[in-house]
Amino acid sequence: MNFLELQVTLSFCIIFLLRMLGMFMILPILSKYGMFLDGANKFLIGLSIGIYGIAQVIFQIPFGILSDKFCRKKIILLGLFMFFIGNIISANIHSIWGLIVGRFLQGSGAISGVCMAFLSDLVREENRVKSIAAIGVSFAISFLIAMVSGPVIVQYFGIFSIFWISVLLSIICMIIVYAVIPYSKKNSIYCSYSKTLKFILNKQFFRSYLGIFFLHFLLMINFMIIPNQFEISGFSLNNHWKVYLGTILISFFILFLFIFYCKYKYVLENIIEICIVWIFFSAIIFLEAKNNLLFLIIALQIFFISFNFLEVFLPSYLSKQSLNNYKGSIMSIYSTSQFLGIFFGGVSSGWLYSFLNFSQMFLFEIFIVILWLILSFFCKK
Repeated sequence: MNFLELQVTLSFCIIFLLRMLGMFMILPILSKYGMFLDGANKFLIGLSIGIYGIAQVIFQIPFGILSDKFCRKKIILLGLFMFFIGNIISANIHSIWGLIVGRFLQGSGAISGVCMAFLSDLVREENRVKSIAAIGVSFAISFLIAMVSGPVIVQYFGIFSIFWISVLLSIICMIIVYAVIPYSKKNSIYCSYSKTLKFILNKQFFRSYLGIFFLHFLLMINFMIIPNQFEISGFSLNNHWKVYLGTILISFFILFLFIFYCKYKYVLENIIEICIVWIFFSAIIFLEAKNNLLFLIIALQIFFISFNFLEVFLPSYLSKQSLNNYKGSIMSIYSTSQFLGIFFGGVSSGWLYSFLNFSQMFLFEIFIVILWLILSFFCKK
């Protein structure tokens, strides 16, 4: 990579890391502390988790189409400003409905796909996979920091402090975009919705869209259930960060070893399906673990390893396809799929957990994983 490519890659890594911190920090604590908000119940807590995703679904593709036609840099700044406003509202309205409205506005700043397209504009094709992998790693690092810091911050400063931190981080992101990232030279085109539908139905693309949807669907389900199950097992919420820290660090170590040393073509070509199988094993262990803390941690470790692998390889495979001048639209469809998973995972887990027990929830998760594996093999063919 040359200096410009390193500068752009590092800038986007920081933007993704800081922007996702606010969303991820709320995950391990909302199912517990959210019940103290005015008017809260399990379903509305699930909705407050998932509403961020539905806002992303609504705005991702329009933002991507606009970025293909107009300046990507200005579109990214607009999205960060919407994220800033959403955090302000979430921090000031102390009710479950205020949180739902604030998180919807957070999600309306739907720029993940635009950022990935902007990165592709500025980084040469031979270095693009490295840059996207770096973005995936920064995404995972954000998840790590959030899982560790979220419970600690809430313990000492309260749940609304997370949103004030996100306000500050969104300002830093806007400064980086405005001052550090250069403008890109690209063809201004218009991607119609019929063209967008063609991209969605493309089998090669759909495998990645499907993968990121199911991955985040399962993530939302797990974080609706696992924090409560840890507490039932005698492990207090204030100590959950220790488990998250250890399991995610181990998953990072394994990921880096794999990226630098794995040369087996069969494994590389089938890494998505291999990771789905490991997620299936993690769900089986969760199902059998019940209140056994050791087995809960082992299952969580397997899930995090698979999660971080897929966060890196799903967009990397998509970037290998011929995107031509429609990068903004295609990467926005990918991000839309991700946040569809967040929305449906958050809402359905809140609804199902209101009348299903722990074992039944993981039987449902096992069904989802099997369905994902079958569809992934079908799209690969």
